[in-house]
Amino acid sequence: MKAVKQFEIEFHMINDEVLTQVVEAESRYAALESIYQSFRHATDGFVQFEDEWIIFLDHVVYVKAFEIVE
Repeated sequence: MKAVKQFEIEFHMINDEVLTQVVEAESRYAALESIYQSFRHATDGFVQFEDEWIIFLDHVVYVKAFEIVE
């Protein structure tokens, strides 16, 4: 079993705003995959995350993931 790491996900929006979300995953790929699955299952175009902020998918330009290293 791989160690779980923390990744900061950046959502770059059409208005140049950058929103961040921290997720735990085994790899950067797995972190991005979890975000992709959230987007994929958004039937109304909105995704709500644990800290209660909501993203409208049409406003996301791209997404980046960075491993948090302490």
